[in-house]
This record gives sequence, C-alpha cells and structure tokens, in this order.
Amino acid sequence: MLRRSLVAFSIAASVGLTLIAAKQRAVRIAPPVATPGGPTFSNEVVRIFQEHCQSCHHPGDIAPFSLTNYADAARNADAIKYMVESKKMPPWKPESGCGEFQDARPMPQSAIDVISRWVDSGYPEGERSKLPPALDFTSSWILGEPDLSQSYPQSYTPPASGDMYRCFPLEPTTSEKWVSGIDVRPGDRSTVHHVIAFIDTKGESVRLDEQDPAPGYTCFGDPGFDLTVDSNLGGWAPGYRPFLLPEQVGFQLPANSRIVLQVHYNSHNGQPKPDKTEIGVYFADKKPQKKLYMIPIVNQTFTLAPGDANSKVRASIPFIPYALHAWIVAPHMHLLGKSMKVETTGPNGQTQCLINIPDWDFNWQAMYRFKNPVAIPASSSLTVNAVYDNSAANPRNPNSPPKPVYWGEATTDEMCLAFVGVTIDRDDVSFGKISDTSWMTNVK
Repeated sequence: MLRRSLVAFSIAASVGLTLIAAKQRAVRIAPPVATPGGPTFSNEVVRIFQEHCQSCHHPGDIAPFSLTNYADAARNADAIKYMVESKKMPPWKPESGCGEFQDARPMPQSAIDVISRWVDSGYPEGERSKLPPALDFTSSWILGEPDLSQSYPQSYTPPASGDMYRCFPLEPTTSEKWVSGIDVRPGDRSTVHHVIAFIDTKGESVRLDEQDPAPGYTCFGDPGFDLTVDSNLGGWAPGYRPFLLPEQVGFQLPANSRIVLQVHYNSHNGQPKPDKTEIGVYFADKKPQKKLYMIPIVNQTFTLAPGDANSKVRASIPFIPYALHAWIVAPHMHLLGKSMKVETTGPNGQTQCLINIPDWDFNWQAMYRFKNPVAIPASSSLTVNAVYDNSAANPRNPNSPPKPVYWGEATTDEMCLAFVGVTIDRDDVSFGKISDTSWMTNVK
C-alpha cells in the first residue's frame, strides 16, 4: 500500500503543485499611481500582472500567453476579465479560514475591479513612460543556480502517441546530503506531462536500466523498487513553482544513493522530440535539526457507485504516538473529485482544519506549505474526508454512462489521498535522534 501511495503523493505533489509562486528576482514592483479617466496597462494594470500573474505568464513558461507586454494583454483582455472575475485565475483552491499558507495567491477584489474597469473602458495602453521596470525572467532556474544539476546521459524520444512512463537513474551521491528544494527543467515541454524524483538507496534502478536497451526503463505506476516515507524528493508539472524549506528542516539524500527521475510523456501532436529532462537540487548549508517525512493518509478500498453525485470517502491515521509539526499538506484526487478536507483531532477532541478544497479541480493541484508549522499533539489523529461526483451531470466524468469506479493508477480511476509533511518534535538529527516511523502508514 505504501509503495503505491507514495507514487500517488508524488503526482499530487507535482501535478498542479502550482503551490508556490515564483520569486520575483530582479526588481521591486512599483506602486501604481491613479490615472485620470481610468486605469491603463502602463500604469495600474501591468503592476497587478507583475504581482499576481507574470510568474507564469511570461515567454517560455507554462501559461498560454504572456502578460509582460501590452499587445498580448490587449489581445486577451476579455478572457483575462472573465478569469479574474470568476476567480479561476490566479489559481488558488484552498478555502480561507482553514490553514494559512506561504505565498497564497488569491487576487484581492480591488485588483480585480481595476482589471474589469480597464477592459470595460477599451483596455487603453496609457503612457509608456509610466511603465515600471520589467521583472527579470532570464534565468531558467527559478530559485537561482542549483548546487547540483543532473540529467540522464542520453536523450529519449517517446512514442508518437499514448502515455509512456520512463525512469532515468542519475549519478550517485558521494556523501550524505540534506535537500532544501528541487526544480525540474523538462527537455521537451510539449511532451513531458509530469516528473517525479525518487531516491534509490540500493542501486535497484541501475539493474532495471541495464535490462532495458533504450535509455532508462519503463516504469508505469512506480519506479520498480521499494519505496518508504524517505523515498521522495517531490516533482514537477505545468504550473509548479519550486520552494525552499526552512533551514531547520530537510529531506535526507543518503550517501551513495541515486535520484531517479520518473518522466511521464504524452505526445499531443504526434511529433515528439528527443527529451533530456534535468533536475536541479538545492542543498541545505548545514545538517538540519529535523527530518521531513511525508505521511500518507489514504483509502484504497472504496467504490464510487454510478450515478452518485455525493460519494463520501474517509481515510485516517487513528493514532499519532509523538508530538509533530506539520509543514506541508498535499491533497490528491482525480477527475471525479468534488471536495477534500484534511483535519487533525487532538487527544482532547478538539479538531483543527489543515486544508479544505471545496471545489476540486484535477488541473490545479499543489503541495501547500504552511506559513507557520502547525503543532499536532501526541495521541492525535489525522483524517481525510473526500466527496466525489460519479454522476452523468459531472462534465469531468470520463465514463458515459457512469460506471463503478475504484482506487487505481489511471486518471480514469480514482484516489483518496493526502500527504502531510511533518517533523517529529522529539527528534534531532544533529545528535542522531530519529524516532520510529512505522506508524506513519497505519491508515484506516
């Protein structure tokens, strides 16, 4: 169960992992000055785009058009107005009042009103002399140059149609490292659907690679070797923005271990190019005090009945033996997902909401980092409550007519899964104090 759950987490952590916006790397955004007669692009509107939109909407990134220049913005003005008024953009799914997250991205109503007035008045450009300094998006690494960048020695060309999962073992580490964050650069963005970074401590991935004549090896579902709560470094999908953990927290990359990139290819145009996806790894400056674990809360035994628009599924870890702090939460469902709420209940019966996504969208998933770590007392429980719509009225339902749906790896299957990234209060890796983690997979 844990092996499959960790794979699902990796997808949850990378797909949409629109979680954290890119850092603005060059200039401070200048405040707008009110324009007589209404807002213009050069003064008020472009500053809103810089603060809320350009991290994705710039040339070479994942958005369908740029918002760094007037021509592109004016060409898409009506669509921009619709998307911000409907709050579909910027994408931010968690409900307020349940979890406080780092780099939350909802656009304030005052900014939405400015964009609406700009579009309604004919989206004027305004005086170019009032344009603020442009943000710098020249670096292909959002967090700056990584401490380690790796890719497989040979490029790989995926099939012209269908899905292909391919795993690529990278060169081993020579000494133990502690990881603060990763970033991924797909070689061919048109075919790379998502990327997951696993840790192989026993060299099993090399054996699998040697048995396959092509670069890497086929690895649908999982990377082909045993996984634990220590086996994941995160991943990438369109919309993902990398982040760095605080200095007292880190993922462990043991000596002589290998990073294995699982790349999901999907050719949309039938003309895939050779791909050589690269990972950038950012190491902690010193050994952190706490090791980060990703606890899976998962239910793999449910059935979603056809026609049921409100199928409820629950999963929990009923007993946590140690006091924890939660740093990250990552919910995951597929196309039938409707809502998901993750909560912790303390020994006194008091419930604390970690995250609530009332309007699930498979296209916008994320790994959310708490603004401040959340204390979870010993003897608490963790619970996931999910709701699914398996009715014909669900426009995302892949089955017509609806049919029973169960846990599975395919997008047309379903999952009920959330991961909570935690540290154990009593641990201190500086002194080799590491607690037992077998309870982390005791789910019901």
